[in-house]
Amino acid sequence: MSAPAPPPGPTGPTVDVRLSYGPLLIGIFFNMILYGVLIGQQLTYFKMTRRDPLWITALVWGVFFVETANTVFDMYMMYQPLILEYGAVPNLLPTLFVTQPLCVLVVGFPIQLFFIWRIRTLTQKRLIPGIILVFACVAVGGGIWTTVLIPIVATFKNIPQLYRSAQIWLITSGVTDLCIAASLASALRSKKTGFTMTDSVVDKIIRMTVQTGVVTALFSILDVVCFLTLRGKTVNFVWNIPLSKLYSNCLLSTLNAREYLKTNISAGSRGQQGNFVLSDQTFATDRKLDSQKQMQMPPSLGTFAQEETIGGEEEYGIRMTKVVERACV
Repeated sequence: MSAPAPPPGPTGPTVDVRLSYGPLLIGIFFNMILYGVLIGQQLTYFKMTRRDPLWITALVWGVFFVETANTVFDMYMMYQPLILEYGAVPNLLPTLFVTQPLCVLVVGFPIQLFFIWRIRTLTQKRLIPGIILVFACVAVGGGIWTTVLIPIVATFKNIPQLYRSAQIWLITSGVTDLCIAASLASALRSKKTGFTMTDSVVDKIIRMTVQTGVVTALFSILDVVCFLTLRGKTVNFVWNIPLSKLYSNCLLSTLNAREYLKTNISAGSRGQQGNFVLSDQTFATDRKLDSQKQMQMPPSLGTFAQEETIGGEEEYGIRMTKVVERACV
């Protein structure tokens, strides 16, 4: 009786797709979850009664349409290798992979410019926004360099050729986001008035600003760290692919927070008295504290109430009344 024939050997090279398509798939999962969050944010913005300047509205809707296209491209980017090219050895990058860094640039840079404009409006200074703008422009240059190289690289094994351009892009982008968060927090702290209610509103804005800025910076830093330390792997795609959605959600959460803050202030100001102004509606706050401050001032000084808008054109929809000392003439 003859022995059974041995099983057939492999017909071609075997490749662990978990380190090529796996991170891409996980990153796209995160990206689509964040797109669902973005749809909810967009509906909230659409229902707001507040009317923003035309350029802000155009920015919001432009970002949403770009993100919608990016989501469609990402779905096809995984459909191609997993379905159309099923069983093939992972070699070529997906055809639409070039749209990923392009989308991060098209979405991220205008949003960074928006926050730089807010810093300029809050501080009324040019130096700090100018320095942040330089970092943002360097990041854009690195991103364009990376986007141009992707069709040239074309394959997974040639991805190390993107290290230098991606390093410049992602590091300067992370520095830009951290500088924006720190500058906005510092500028907003200077807007505190000494009144409990107004200061609590400013604190909420600061926390939201820092949290959103740190998240985008963290993903950029994790992207470049994985890119440079795990050479030959594609783990960095887990952090890179959701980047544009993080920027767009950061923008919309900041804009939509204005209505939330107004609602909280309206509820918290019932039964109190004072000089708090919010979107042309006068609310009471701490008149007793105001009187005590005036009694403690030297006789040679007078006081006057000066309405001060947070963020220039009421970008948060909040106006505060600040007691300011002025020498009598």
